[in-house]
Amino acid sequence: MYFWKCWRETRVSFFVFLFIAVALAALLWKIMDFAMSELPSKQLFALAWVILLFASSALLGLAAISFGATGISEEFAHKTAVFLLTKPRSIRYFVWTAWAANAVQFLTLTVSMMFVGASILSWRYHAPITGRLLLAFVPGVILTFLIFGMTYLLGVLHKSGRDGFLSSLGVVILFPIVCLALEHFWQIHLPSPADMYPFGMSELMSHPELASTLPPFWPLVGWLSVALACPFIAQLVLERTEL
Repeated sequence: MYFWKCWRETRVSFFVFLFIAVALAALLWKIMDFAMSELPSKQLFALAWVILLFASSALLGLAAISFGATGISEEFAHKTAVFLLTKPRSIRYFVWTAWAANAVQFLTLTVSMMFVGASILSWRYHAPITGRLLLAFVPGVILTFLIFGMTYLLGVLHKSGRDGFLSSLGVVILFPIVCLALEHFWQIHLPSPADMYPFGMSELMSHPELASTLPPFWPLVGWLSVALACPFIAQLVLERTEL
């Protein structure tokens, strides 16, 4: 099955990212105790929670680019695309199977890091984990899922996972800079994944108790829709491409 072929090609990366994610989530409380032991327990918990939110977004963003650059786009690099995509199975099957295989790994990383980090912080600081706190992870999850889908689509457009990786990395770096420049110099606000966050990083670090603030609903729905549209566009592109 093509699903298992995709798993075999990415399982080493998956286990490396899984180890880093779990280790980072598990050791966060130790780092906080060492660096800020003078703070009250509740404040330590709030600050550690905010750091967990941003650390998970950063690590999972890198994993998203890595997993998005594999799959159907790599078949062109390996010279197997013509063989696969002209088989009796439809192009849709290969596009969505490769996407799903990597999406399952990526979501497993996300859930593992959230579960380990939240459980240990709750135990260490005797703080209950509420639904509002868990919802604070949603913007970061959708953001990294968007990066994953964008990388997957760019890999198909370039017919190269490597070029898709580099293009996606360029978008991740340059797009926020362009948005900030337009906002600062011309007061033009472009729709951005940052709209999913109710507060900026500086505000959260200064007031970590804001982490329990619910994220805005419609930006979440809009950017999740964009993320899910990426493999569909990749399918349409391949169906109209001469192999």
